[in-house]
Amino acid sequence: MTDNLKPREESLLVCVGPSASSAHLINSAKRLATSLRAKWYAVYVEEPKMAMLPEAERSRAADNLRLAGQLGGETVTLAGRNIAEEIVNFARQRNVTRIIVGKPRRSVWKGILSGSPVDQLVRTSGEIDVYVTTGEPGEQREAAYVIRPGGLQLSDYGTGVLYLILATAICFLMYPYFHLSNLIMVYLLGVMLTATGCGRGPAILMSLLSVLAFDFFFVPPRFSFTVEEAQYIVTFMVMFLVALVISHLAAGMRQQTAVARLQERQAAAMHGLSRQLASTRGVDKILQVAVQYISEIFDGEVLALLPGEKGKLNVAAGDLASVVHKDIVKEMDVARSACDTGQMAGWGTQTSPTTENLYVPLQAAGTTLGILAVRPRDPERFLRREQLHLLDSLAKQVALALEVELMCSAPSRVT
Repeated sequence: MTDNLKPREESLLVCVGPSASSAHLINSAKRLATSLRAKWYAVYVEEPKMAMLPEAERSRAADNLRLAGQLGGETVTLAGRNIAEEIVNFARQRNVTRIIVGKPRRSVWKGILSGSPVDQLVRTSGEIDVYVTTGEPGEQREAAYVIRPGGLQLSDYGTGVLYLILATAICFLMYPYFHLSNLIMVYLLGVMLTATGCGRGPAILMSLLSVLAFDFFFVPPRFSFTVEEAQYIVTFMVMFLVALVISHLAAGMRQQTAVARLQERQAAAMHGLSRQLASTRGVDKILQVAVQYISEIFDGEVLALLPGEKGKLNVAAGDLASVVHKDIVKEMDVARSACDTGQMAGWGTQTSPTTENLYVPLQAAGTTLGILAVRPRDPERFLRREQLHLLDSLAKQVALALEVELMCSAPSRVT
């Protein structure tokens, strides 16, 4: 039984920034990756405020990424407002087991007031080990210490409640000097911050609680939900509707930002696939690269099949057990149908739509060279039109690489 247990494959991620110490951190990550014989990534998260940095600092970030690439790491640049969130999401997509990050150099008071990306990274990293190190030059040791996640992470709804408490505290300070209409603006600001930072659900809750808090604490008679003047009922209704509109618009902007980030990651993955295919030789290696990158882009399991003798499809790359969970004979029939017709078959198509996998033919010059079997973790999101178009484009890219490889190897077979 122990023969079936496979050791966990190590994969490292080092967080790169514009600071001079990032170069030392990259060298530490390189040494650790070499000792573990692990693949490693150098990731730089570009926040919106990074655009305001001096040109020298932005150039230093590019130099640090270039250094990581020269040392054998795969360099990735992400864009987002939350560094820790972007790092953790990328790490989980690439099955990273260890994250190496530099120790934050900021004052104690600043860390208490605004927090640190390292602290948030530790809280949200889940099963991934986080190594915090100074990365000083000349060090021949691993990270200074390993932090495993502990404690509870504040939920988005909890963050919304904190915004509500903060808005109420500010309104108490303003109450003796400002009209009640000005206090409403403070609560609406809290709703907007909740919507942009936490999403639509917490923002709707914040809208309702803001109306109740405004009524209870500030509308006469105070500290009671009783309303003496009917005009305040209209005020509550308008306040709630305005808060809902603000939360809807802000949440929509947040969703659009998420879609833009997804598209950016997909474009980066496509570029990586194209680069890897251009430098890869051999049909098996080309398919292994394709399986790896496509599984990362679509967050699922991918299998590559090649036609053999008498039209039988054979596994060329990927794990058959991770893609085909049930009737293997039926699944192979669907894959063979996609190979014969040159059309997608399986999940969401007109051919065997009840199967759990999508079979995509690798076509070049009117000939089907192989089949990609894709099993997404989230089928509903995967079946969006843009996702299917992207998958089809990637399949054509892989098929073109296979065609070139087969043409190049054909003379050697003749001789």
